[in-house]
Amino acid sequence: MRKISYRRDFIDYVLYHYEFEDRVAVWILNFLKSHPVVSKNISFTPDESVERRLRIAAAGTDRPTLVLEKGDIVTTDGEVIFHELNMSQDELLYLEFVFPAVDARYRKVKEIENDLDKELQTIAEEALLKQIDQALDQQDQELFLRLVRMLKRST
Repeated sequence: MRKISYRRDFIDYVLYHYEFEDRVAVWILNFLKSHPVVSKNISFTPDESVERRLRIAAAGTDRPTLVLEKGDIVTTDGEVIFHELNMSQDELLYLEFVFPAVDARYRKVKEIENDLDKELQTIAEEALLKQIDQALDQQDQELFLRLVRMLKRST
């Protein structure tokens, strides 16, 4: 649960330290941090495989407060965004913040997430290598080939 709590802590920090032109941004941030399913599906680091992207801009940035991209659809309507997030809680969401100045804590959170992603990748690769060894020991060629393909895709 460490991964979810640092996300919630950072969203709390944002809510406490920044203001937003659109009050719906505050509702959305509270929604994101208070729903465990949604919280675990948030990423602060970009990933090309994530189709939904939400950008939240603080006051003083001269950017729209809320922008949601989902595939080819882009919306800045806060209520539509809230509805989308609520209806699709299981989908991954890349959450990007735009602040008036560089925020050291935001940079740190992105570093933590990047490190966790690398750690999880290493663990997954090690597990695959063990399974490959077991497939070799059991002389299961079909499983071996499937696992090797998976390993190649992950690296």
